[in-house]
Amino acid sequence: MAGCSGTSESPGGGGNETVAAEDPSAGVTSRQSLRMTVGESVAGSEWTSIAAEYPREHFTLQSAQHEELSLGVDTTGDGTVNESFDESNVSGANNNAYSFNIGLDTGYELQQGDVVVVEYPAVDNPDEAGEYEVDLTLNDEQSATGTLSIQ
Repeated sequence: MAGCSGTSESPGGGGNETVAAEDPSAGVTSRQSLRMTVGESVAGSEWTSIAAEYPREHFTLQSAQHEELSLGVDTTGDGTVNESFDESNVSGANNNAYSFNIGLDTGYELQQGDVVVVEYPAVDNPDEAGEYEVDLTLNDEQSATGTLSIQ
């Protein structure tokens, strides 16, 4: 995937956070993939939410229907989703112009080192190329920052 990087995290975070646009071109609407490694602060708890906040002056998020969201967990660290979830696991999806928060009822117990994966279907990329920081939050407890490259 183009445009992946980022490693900033909070205490108890997992590291290796990435945010990538399916189309990293400036000024287009693109599906975006967010990956966040589970750290000790949320390990052992059910996966109940994921949130992202983009720089408000540069990005616009379109609303998304539950069935348009793609959710999963890479349990082996090989980049492949091993546990998948669908719209029946989404208890709520809220967004404004620059952020989203997805509530979940997965029944899945997060393990340290798991990588949660979310694909959000419609984000308007900024008109200017550059590196942009996206704040990620897992289960309202673990926070990290991923960098999104726009070309």
